[in-house]
Amino acid sequence: MKKLLVAVLLSGFAMSASAGLSKSCETYFAEIDSFVSAAPAAQQAMLKQQYEASKQQLSALPEAAQEQACSQATEQLKQVKAAMGK
Repeated sequence: MKKLLVAVLLSGFAMSASAGLSKSCETYFAEIDSFVSAAPAAQQAMLKQQYEASKQQLSALPEAAQEQACSQATEQLKQVKAAMGK
């Protein structure tokens, strides 16, 4: 279940589609990095691969689009963490 929820969160960036990341995206990726690090070792490689792909796709978006996508993703991550009791 965790694996699926994180995959959905990370794949949202590919659908939502600057050279860098906006402040809200930096915050989101710091949170998701921590979340992925806490995943079981067997899942981490796959999750990190998805994480990096999402980060690259997102960094290509204009800052306003990044802000919107990362704000939504941060809210989704909060819901996932709440559902998991974290």
